[in-house]
Amino acid sequence: MTYLSLIMAIRFLGLFIVMPLLAIFALKLNGATDTTVGIALGAYALSQMFLQVIFGKMSDKYGRKHILAFGLFILALGSVVCAMSDNIYTLIFGRLLQGAGAIGGVVLAYLNDLATEETRAKIFARMGQFIALAFGISMIVGPTIGAKYGVNSLFLITAGLAILAIVLLYTKVPNPPKVEHFENHAKISEVLTNKELLKIYFSGFMQKGMMVIIFMVTPLIFVNELGWNKFDLWKVYVPALIFGIFAMPFGAIMAEKKGKGKLVFILSALFMVSSVIAFLAKFYVVGVILFFFGFNLLEPVLQSFTGKVARIHEKATAMSLGNSIQYMGIFFGGMVAGMIKQHYGYSALFYLILALGAIWIAVLFTMKEFKGYEVKEFKEFDDNMIEEFKNNENVHDLFIKEKVLIVRFYK
Repeated sequence: MTYLSLIMAIRFLGLFIVMPLLAIFALKLNGATDTTVGIALGAYALSQMFLQVIFGKMSDKYGRKHILAFGLFILALGSVVCAMSDNIYTLIFGRLLQGAGAIGGVVLAYLNDLATEETRAKIFARMGQFIALAFGISMIVGPTIGAKYGVNSLFLITAGLAILAIVLLYTKVPNPPKVEHFENHAKISEVLTNKELLKIYFSGFMQKGMMVIIFMVTPLIFVNELGWNKFDLWKVYVPALIFGIFAMPFGAIMAEKKGKGKLVFILSALFMVSSVIAFLAKFYVVGVILFFFGFNLLEPVLQSFTGKVARIHEKATAMSLGNSIQYMGIFFGGMVAGMIKQHYGYSALFYLILALGAIWIAVLFTMKEFKGYEVKEFKEFDDNMIEEFKNNENVHDLFIKEKVLIVRFYK
């Protein structure tokens, strides 16, 4: 399971590594404007947004491993196209192709298949930490290697990482066990009626949308407005990485061990929104640090809480939908940021984020504190016993895994 989390982190590292310099690179291409650059930053999220659920269903039919490998191959292919691009439209096409390997929901479902009730929270928290660490590493590797060898080299590194992930998939990751549940597969409309899931989804939308906006404006402000050399951008990102490293375990411990998940969501939103205030006040380095601290605070628990709140027959749909909404945030964040910056400037963009951030924080204060479940396992059971549990209002969900009946009760 560690290798599966590592594959997810490798994939995100490949996508994140180009972000610190992508806006500067894209602006120099033929046909580039602020709007098309914003679209290029978020384009991979558009294809991710539409293909997440489709890839999830394909993995149910054809097997998790083969679909994961297919998605990673598409990521590698799209990265090569990006590396070869000499105009903004080829770059946008390559970014769309990168995102077409929409395997995030498949990985989450795979992890859920492999996890036991005792290890599920730890596994998803670890995966979130791996992703946050990949995010942090990209803050150093992207600006340093990209500034020295060109952003094209970063896209080629992404292609190589995707191929490495395929090798790890077939050599290190075990096949998932069969899980039998007693409900039909959830419909998207059913998942969207769960108010607590919607609050988690909105948090993912805001977190990822703000991420791409910060990645767009930070290099443009420091290089184009303040006259920094792009080689020096690591001086901005390294302090942010250091604070982000402290945020990851703090968020995971508070949410998973201390039962303070609601507080983690609220603190994360407060830090990220505060970063925008710092940008408005022209304390740019402070703004970057505040944002990455808030981002890394939430990342280790975001998927874990989706898995906790969703019922067993909803998990694949809920996680795929959650990923789609996060990628929607990335796409619209990049597109809207480019349009507003081009026509109205940085300040208008920051004030819009502040307004949305205030709504986000207000919504999180209505979030219910997750109290967990009491889990019981039965090696001996019959149909009558299953029917009794299905009619029990205190049962969150039940399923059979490796010939053991597992029942989760509300606390």
